[in-house]
Parts: sequence; C-alpha cells; structure tokens
Amino acid sequence: MPTLLHISDLHRTAAPRLDNDELLAAIFSDAKRWEQEGIPHPDLIVVSGDLVQGTPIDHPNSDSEIASQYVEVAAFLQQLTDDLVGSDKSKVIIVPGNHDVHWGRSRRAMSPLKNCPDDIGVTAFEANSHTRWNWKECKAYEISDSNLYDLRFEHFRQFQTNFYTGLCVDPLSHGRDTVYVEYPTLGLVVVGFASWHGNDCFCHAGEIDPHALNLSQKLLQDSQAPTAISVWHHGVTGGPRSHDYMDARVVHRLIDFGFSLGLHGHHHYADAAPYELRLPNLNSMAVVGAGSLAVGDKGLPMGERRQFNIIVINPDDETVTIHVRAMSPAGVFTKSYRDDFGGNASITLPLPHSPARPRRPSKTRRLDEAMTAARQGQHERALELLPATSTAYAHVRRHIEIKALEGLDRIEELLNLLDPPQNQDEAVKIISLLIDDNRFDEASKRLHTMSTLIDQPLYRELCGVIEARKAIV
Repeated sequence: MPTLLHISDLHRTAAPRLDNDELLAAIFSDAKRWEQEGIPHPDLIVVSGDLVQGTPIDHPNSDSEIASQYVEVAAFLQQLTDDLVGSDKSKVIIVPGNHDVHWGRSRRAMSPLKNCPDDIGVTAFEANSHTRWNWKECKAYEISDSNLYDLRFEHFRQFQTNFYTGLCVDPLSHGRDTVYVEYPTLGLVVVGFASWHGNDCFCHAGEIDPHALNLSQKLLQDSQAPTAISVWHHGVTGGPRSHDYMDARVVHRLIDFGFSLGLHGHHHYADAAPYELRLPNLNSMAVVGAGSLAVGDKGLPMGERRQFNIIVINPDDETVTIHVRAMSPAGVFTKSYRDDFGGNASITLPLPHSPARPRRPSKTRRLDEAMTAARQGQHERALELLPATSTAYAHVRRHIEIKALEGLDRIEELLNLLDPPQNQDEAVKIISLLIDDNRFDEASKRLHTMSTLIDQPLYRELCGVIEARKAIV
C-alpha cells in the first residue's frame, strides 16, 4: 500500500533549539517502532511548507540569516531522504509556506500611502492588489517596487531548484511554483502548490495562483495514475480573528479536477476530515493536516507537541489511514492519541475513486503486466509491479521474481529467494548459481541438504559437475 511520511512546519534556524541530529535520531528510532506496529515503510516524503522560521521585517542581516536557515533545511532533508527513500529526491515533494516568504524584501518593496483607500479592508488581503495594511502602524502601503517584491520568494525557490537538480525528470519543469511527479508503480500522481500567492509581511492569507490550479487540471488529464494527491501549506479553516488560511472553495476546485487527497500544514496540529462537493453526484477529498515537526515551544498550540503523520493509502478498500506521531518531553516520537480521532492514534477516512481519474488496474491485471514485463526482459519493471499484484497466485509471483532477479544477475537476492527451494528445479538452480560463482564447497553442502528433493541420477550428476569444475579452477 502506498505510504507517505508527511512532515510540515520545520521552522529551521541557523541555531535551532532542537537541532537536526536530535530530530533525525528521534524520527529514525521511531521508524523501527512504527514498522513493528504494522505501519509500512514510507514510499514518499511530503514536506508541506514553512521550512524555515524566516526573520522579522527589520532584521539587519536578513539575507544571510535566511540563507543559513536553508543550509540547515538542506542538511536535514538530505539525511532524511538518504535514510528513508534511498537518496531518491524524486520521492520527496516540497512546497513553501508563509514563513518561506522574505518579509524584509516585501516591506522594502512598499511605500506608505498618504491617503488610505476606501476599500482597504478588502484590497489589503487580495493577492493581486497593490495595497496593503499595517495594523501595527495603522497605515496603508503601496507595493511600489514590483521587481524587489517578486524577490521575496527567491530564497525558497533557489533552495527548491538546488534540491531537485540532477533528477532525470525535473519536478519543477511545469512551473517554478508547481511540483509535479508521477509514481506509476504506486498508482499516484502528486501536485505540490505554493499557497503563498499574495503573501508578504502584511498579508498572510493563503491562496494558490489560479494559473497553477488551471495547469494542474491539464496535467491530471494526461496522467493515468488512479489516485491524485495535492499538497499545499495553509489550512482551510480559521477563527473569526484570523485571516491566515485558504478559502475552502479552492478544495472544491481540486475535487472537481480529480484530486482525492489533500495534504497541508500551517496550524501546527494534526487533523483529518473529508471535504465534499456535489457535482451533482457526491465527490469528496480527504484533507489531512500535519502538526509542526520542529517549531519552537511558543509556536505550539496549547496541549500540542511536535508531530508528523504517516499516511497509508489502501486503493483496494478506497480508504486512507492517518497515523499521528508526537514527541514526548523526553524527545521520543511515539503514537499520539487524539481526542479528535476518538481517543485513537490514527483515523481512517474514505478515499473514493474520483470519476475524473482512470480506474486502478486490478491485482490480476498487474500480475499479467509483471509477467509480460519479465517475458520482454523488462526485469526492473517486473519487480516494481509485483507488490501490487494478487497474492492469490503466489507461485506465479515467485516465478516472475526468480526470472527477473536472474535477468538482472542479482545472485544473492535470488539465492535468498530460493532458500528453501520448493521443488527440484529450484534446488538445481541454487546449485547452478553457486557453481557458476565458483562457490564449490557451498554447492556441495547445499546439494547434500537438498538430496531428498533431487532424484538420485541427477544428484550424482551434479556431484560430478561440482568436482569437475572445482578441478578446472
């Protein structure tokens, strides 16, 4: 089952209170624990924004300070990627948050207005507006230097570009603020959005650029992945005195496009809920928020701890299960029992198939595809397909795996798979592999232990082959 490690709100600084080594050690230690609990190892890592803490508007050395914070982020994510997904950065989805906006640059790009516009209560929070309101000074501002204003995103964009550099398929090739990756063997397509459209030092409302939303619809049309996942930063709910969240109507558009799972961060506590849209039939999306992985103590809501999610997708049952892990005061991650999950450490939500997405191939169909791939010499593809095939045909799966490993010359893996052999042919294959690898003594011992599987004439013949090859070498 496709499994995602969902982390958010790292709030890294050059000298964090909870440093990288401590945080990583706690995550890797918990990984052994959650796998013992039956939670699968993650296939992908999702990072839903606020990678750094950023700096105040008037910080004297904001550029160098923010740059050092991204150095801290890069080191953390590199180690996490190395240990959990085999150093494969294509399996890491990173989007920005409001703290990834350079507040100092955005402020320097603004000039105070002599007269406050009558509609400032509306325009101050519009992404494409050129007016902003500073509550601290009770003064209106105008964005007067658009070039400098655009550079408020530059630190994150450079970090993201550097992170993905060198991949065969660039996740950013469709737009600088849109991450797009397909995972055919998992049956997933993931689109990461920047919900910082219009964000600056005075406007914190979440919004996704409409051009990026429209682009995602076109990208999904060309994808054959059955399950589409969207990632952004801002939450979609907020209190009456807050404006730093995203309009839930954006979720309705994502549902319409075919997304069935949405992941975000921002409000520093875990939550999960289905969002519904009738078009006219009921379509829905499971929207999942991750708590903060490493914000300072003052940034944690009352009663919350540092957290991350492990998300397990079951395409056959059309469900998604969210497991929340939280850090104890001693710095140990473990299950987080939550009142809003009914006192449980996990919750399972429906993940119904979207009518806009292709149907997931059956497990039997996947088995046929794996068999065809092995027959055509596409051995890596055959091995990738096997986990998604039907377990009802275990003997066929075993035959495909043997053929693929043999074709890839992965001898040790093949020997491990064949031990113990299930029939005479497999026993003979073990002996043949050991002979070809000049491991004659091991071949003799193994032949003796498998003597009951092999008929006597063939047994004597194999003994002779071992002695003859040993003499030649």
